[in-house]
Amino acid sequence: MSGALAGKRIVLGVSGGIAAYKAVELARQLALQGAEIQAALTRSALAFVQSLPFEVLTGRAPISRMFPIEGAAHPGDMPHISLTGRADLIVIAPATANLIGKFAGGIGDDFLSTLLLSARSPVLVVPAMNPRMWSSPAVRENVKKLRERGHLVMEPGVGRMARAEEGEGSGRMPEPEAILAEVLRLLVPPHDLAGMRLVVSAGPTRERWDAVRYLTNRSSGKMGYALAAAAAARGAEVTLVSGPAGLPDPPGLRTVRVESAAEMREAVLAAWKEAHAGIMAAAVSDYRPAQPTERKHKKKDGPLTLKLERTADILAEMGKAKGKRLLVGFAAETGDLTKNAKDKLRRKGLDLIVANLIAGEEDAMGADAATAILIRAGGKEEHFPRLRKDALASAILDRLAEMWQKVKSTK
Repeated sequence: MSGALAGKRIVLGVSGGIAAYKAVELARQLALQGAEIQAALTRSALAFVQSLPFEVLTGRAPISRMFPIEGAAHPGDMPHISLTGRADLIVIAPATANLIGKFAGGIGDDFLSTLLLSARSPVLVVPAMNPRMWSSPAVRENVKKLRERGHLVMEPGVGRMARAEEGEGSGRMPEPEAILAEVLRLLVPPHDLAGMRLVVSAGPTRERWDAVRYLTNRSSGKMGYALAAAAAARGAEVTLVSGPAGLPDPPGLRTVRVESAAEMREAVLAAWKEAHAGIMAAAVSDYRPAQPTERKHKKKDGPLTLKLERTADILAEMGKAKGKRLLVGFAAETGDLTKNAKDKLRRKGLDLIVANLIAGEEDAMGADAATAILIRAGGKEEHFPRLRKDALASAILDRLAEMWQKVKSTK
């Protein structure tokens, strides 16, 4: 079947609330867009809706029981594991307070909650509950936990409820059209970067000081890799210059592997010559050993003095030669986040800077999710709660695409 979601695999989880009837219409709309859908209904959901409409609309029998194992392709198959390995997205609509609590608390006592514990793909949680339940401290804390782990939680709608309650902060489930729009945003990126040649740096660098030792940092490369993959999906011609991140090459783009800051500088500046834009997400070592050796330093009594020297400032070099090209940098700070980021934005001649904390509970380095402040050269600030890095990458590229369209319109 053709459609914007053709080839996309979606698990549609339905928990037990009066809004479960809307999940039938959501399944229909997802199917019309070409998605391959596997519905998973809790036993409580079956008190509100039947399995047959989902089976007719999706072509697959919904799974509602853990045992005996439903949906198993062959003996020994475990659908709550195999489904999450194949899914592009898991949508929980409606998500009751009970299911949100189990997901946040790591409880797996039925098929759907167990499936969520094994999820590796993005999870879109669509709350639906009584307004007083939605505003309760326990539910708010659970929602906060899910968002901090990088899951996507939609805000509920406002309107008439089952008991005629309405008002700001309502727990009404968003309409299927709104949920479909969010699914399309997550799975079908725009091609608004088509024609752009983009260089992205990612990961740490390693600065050798003897045969076995080196200086490095905690960067995982996840942010840069997410940016590179998302930009390629949006039509950009991407060169990813990666330090030793230990991540596989993203498909659909050129990856250049480097180790030291000097190697990263050479590869980045070579790609920068032909680029329209650059996003420098790598954590490049600011210093390197002044006198590295080929032999191993033997341990001796007493302290060891290691003399360091500055590495080249790649971002500053790019900024000086930027011209009309677009340049995005990152500021990883342990304090004075906004002040330090604005100072770096100005000094390096950037168009946009992404500021992250690398200390405490919001530590972004090496994590799957991050909070961020996006600051533009004109001073505009945007604050983002803790998001999965692929979701944050999408937000950063939205701003880059906006600037790119302005640059193209002035040529």
